[in-house]
Amino acid sequence: MSAEEKPRLPGIKGADDRQLIRVSAYPWSAIGRVNRRVGGFCTGTLIAPDRVLTAAHCLWNKRTQNWLPPSSLHFVAGYRQGDYAAESAISEYHPAPGYQYSKKPALDQMARDWAVLTLSKSIGNQVGVLRLMDVAKSAPFGTKVIQAGYSQDKAHILTIHDGCSFVGWHLRGRLVLHDCDAVKGDSGSPILFSDSQGSKIIAIHVVTLFTGSKELGVAVFGAAITAHLPRADHD
Repeated sequence: MSAEEKPRLPGIKGADDRQLIRVSAYPWSAIGRVNRRVGGFCTGTLIAPDRVLTAAHCLWNKRTQNWLPPSSLHFVAGYRQGDYAAESAISEYHPAPGYQYSKKPALDQMARDWAVLTLSKSIGNQVGVLRLMDVAKSAPFGTKVIQAGYSQDKAHILTIHDGCSFVGWHLRGRLVLHDCDAVKGDSGSPILFSDSQGSKIIAIHVVTLFTGSKELGVAVFGAAITAHLPRADHD
């Protein structure tokens, strides 16, 4: 089967616009893999020197129907083809208040699908951190953003979709719909907004929503997260 004949992965919307990032310079160095000892991984981002933001469902053990112990998780920042810029074990983590895992989550649970991991050691001074934007109001449709994550089919190198857009909102702006190409493994990946002041996290991707024949990415908007974080962890 040729590359052109391979079935499209769920989450790729139209053409595959992902680009490989072959350098580990900032801001990409602040993004990494949350590896699970039981198998699988998600994407996480340093939002403070010793704290990582990811999707809450990544921390759920489907086999035992319980939360994974922190000792079974490991974060590698700037991961690229077996190498990484920094690493740390996880000492503890906290899912969003009220989050409950479900195979088919309702919109309200999607909006709670985030968690903050506390690292056993501080590595942010080595690789940098990406701050969460504390934006009170929804960004306008068509806002151009960058999604960056570790996809299941490109598990050992960071990919980005530069120039994807916000296309809709749910739950009064707690959830944002986007057309970025994000598949399994990209859960928890940051969606970045960049301007003259640099790059910041405006949302994190959590799931792909299927609406008939159309696919849309669903992300938790940054303001829905910052409301529950210390002021020092966001701008």
